[in-house]
Amino acid sequence: MSDKSARANQYAQAIVAAMLERWQAALAQAAQGLGKGKKADVDAVVPADAPPELVNALKLMQERGDLDLIPDVSEALSRTMRQQREPVKAEVVSAVELSANEQEQLRQALVAEHGEGLLFSFRVDPALLGGLRVRVGDRLIDTSVASRLTALRESLASVVR
Repeated sequence: MSDKSARANQYAQAIVAAMLERWQAALAQAAQGLGKGKKADVDAVVPADAPPELVNALKLMQERGDLDLIPDVSEALSRTMRQQREPVKAEVVSAVELSANEQEQLRQALVAEHGEGLLFSFRVDPALLGGLRVRVGDRLIDTSVASRLTALRESLASVVR
């Protein structure tokens, strides 16, 4: 990741963290004001500087009788933000040790296809016989000789039957 994009990511994460903090504070204040058993008006208990989207969400929750879910919504927001910041794992398995240049070329190609923030690991598995097996997140790209031989065996077996 370049220095420029790393700095941009830091600013973006700071902005998202500030937005999340603001929303959670407003949700906590609304939960406290609305949880007193009264039919309080959402506008009266939410901070004046609360985002209009939050006010609208709370009004919808009030219409549907879901105001008791405010703490759960706040926790779900935190959980969602944590998940979005986790790097995506990219595992590259080869039949032979890859040179530093080959690893760098693979890194660049995978970042170009899947975006920044990949966490790379490289390992060797001689059972592949040749080629690569690349897993990025939940996506698998298998160009190994072993998988091609397995596919060929299955194809021949289906013709013989």
